[in-house]
Amino acid sequence: MENLELIQNAQQGNQEAFYMLFENNKKMVFGLAFKYTKNKQDAEDILQETFIKALNNLNQFQTKKSSSFSSWLYRIGVNCSIDFLRDKQRIRKSLSDWETMDRTNPDERITDPEKKASREDLKKKIELILEDMPPRQKMAFVLKHYQQLKIKEIAEFMDCSEGSVKKQLFRAVGSLKNSLKKIVWEKEYEL
Repeated sequence: MENLELIQNAQQGNQEAFYMLFENNKKMVFGLAFKYTKNKQDAEDILQETFIKALNNLNQFQTKKSSSFSSWLYRIGVNCSIDFLRDKQRIRKSLSDWETMDRTNPDERITDPEKKASREDLKKKIELILEDMPPRQKMAFVLKHYQQLKIKEIAEFMDCSEGSVKKQLFRAVGSLKNSLKKIVWEKEYEL
C-alpha cells in the first residue's frame, strides 16, 4: 500500500499528512481534469473539488482494501470531472492528444499536406462527436482509447462494474462509427 502511514495520519486529522498526499497526487488529478476540460482554470477547479471531496470522505478510504489511494483519488477526480461537465453544460473538446499518438509511431507520420489536412479534419470531427456523447460514455472511451487503461482499471476509476464499462464503450464506439459513416456518406454524396 502506498504511503500507508501518511494516509493513516491524514485520517486522524493530521493536516500536514493530507497536504503531502495532495502534493504527491495533484499532478495526476490536474492532468486528468485538464484532458477533459482543455482549460487550465476549469482543471484547477476540478482539482480543488476533488481534494475537498477526498478530505471530507477520507475516513471512508480503507487502507486494508486492495484499492490504492491514488486509484481512489482518481475515481473521485473522474466523478468530479463528469459532474463539472454536466453541471456547467460545457463539454469542451475531448482529449485530442493525436500528437502523442504520432510520436509513438514515428514511421507512420503523415508528411503529405493533403493527407495531413484530411487527418486534421477527421480529428476535429471525432472531437465534435465526442462532445455530444453522454459524459460516462465519453469518459470510458477516453480512458480506454486515449489513456490506454484496461477495462478493470476503468471500472475501478469510474466506480462501476466491468460489464458497465464494456456497455459504455460499446455504445460510444457505435455512436462514433454511425456518426462517421454519416459524415463519409454526406461527403461522397457531395462529390
